[in-house]
Amino acid sequence: MADIKMGIIGCGSIAEIAHFPSIDQRKEARLLSVCDVDEEQAQSSAAKWGAEAWFTDYRIMFDKVNLDAVVIAAPNNVHRNIAVAAANAGVNVVVEKPLAVTNSEAWEIVDACNDAGVKLMVGCDRRFWTHNQWAKELVEGGAIGNLLMSRASLHEHWHNYQNHVAKTGFRLDCEVAGGAALNDTGAHAIDLLTWLNDSKVKRTVGVAKRLAMPESYTLCDDTALVIVEFENGAFGTISCNRFSPAVNQATELCGTEGTIFTATDATNPFQSWPMAVFTNKDFTVDTLPQILKDYRWPELFWVEDIIDEHVRKRWVPICPPRRPNNYERMTEHFLDCIINDKPPLVSGEDGARAVEVMCAIWKSMETGGWVDLPLTEEVIPPYYIPPPKEA
Repeated sequence: MADIKMGIIGCGSIAEIAHFPSIDQRKEARLLSVCDVDEEQAQSSAAKWGAEAWFTDYRIMFDKVNLDAVVIAAPNNVHRNIAVAAANAGVNVVVEKPLAVTNSEAWEIVDACNDAGVKLMVGCDRRFWTHNQWAKELVEGGAIGNLLMSRASLHEHWHNYQNHVAKTGFRLDCEVAGGAALNDTGAHAIDLLTWLNDSKVKRTVGVAKRLAMPESYTLCDDTALVIVEFENGAFGTISCNRFSPAVNQATELCGTEGTIFTATDATNPFQSWPMAVFTNKDFTVDTLPQILKDYRWPELFWVEDIIDEHVRKRWVPICPPRRPNNYERMTEHFLDCIINDKPPLVSGEDGARAVEVMCAIWKSMETGGWVDLPLTEEVIPPYYIPPPKEA
């Protein structure tokens, strides 16, 4: 049995609700140390989750503790420096989304990890929900034909997370976070849509503004609307906001022979299933994709699917199990990548390209038009103050 010695830097909400419990249940991993600038938080997290050591300075932690991997769940502005320090220490890295705030910061993380020969994965957990992975499988298998148009949305009021889950206010501080609707919730939507389309973004246009919240609450954007054109010619739209009191999250994949919907964060009367698939292809009971076969309950009578040569074309609602959840699957995957030397599902390059899309939207706001990718200059979001870069 492998013994992967792990550390976590940043003992806030996402570490508490996702990373600590996910590591705790893995027999092949051991939480060796934790780090947080808040000494009391570092101590209490170490005690609660059984870490052997705690620190308030990641540099000291890397110097004193022999780690195999570290999860960086600290505020966005320090992702670059911590990840580079981890790479220099020969430690494999998971960086919570977004990978960084600027495109230059993101690619510097990628370069440092590649140069050091350590694995880098970005914590875009939506790829690890079962139904998103099934959607990917169905798209790749041709169940909905040629995917030409897609959308991903996440509409969620600030208060949903900030008032009930968050332990600090860094997400409200634009100087630290670099944005909100675009690079916090948008990080999920951009990554998921790019992965499902299996194509890099060629160009993008959009807006990210603070429309709903007062300056006294935050200077960060609370509304983001993005259009992307992929290199394969398909188009996608992304919409995120931080003012909708009832969460609305959906991914829609429109192909020439069918449509897939998935939802991970919420359901509602209009969208009552976490997944639904329609295919216009002429499948028989035997040739129907296994995912659809397993969840295709009869609407009228089971005979309806065998009386004709092809199964009747209709929506198939799907409700996959919630466990193991997204973070449990993500942690298991990353440990497998380390143990068996596999490439992570969400690579550093994936994370950097998502940051490029975000930065291109800020550039689009300046130019009023489409922005080609990759970017040729560093784009710094409004109000963001990059910290001095450490080697």
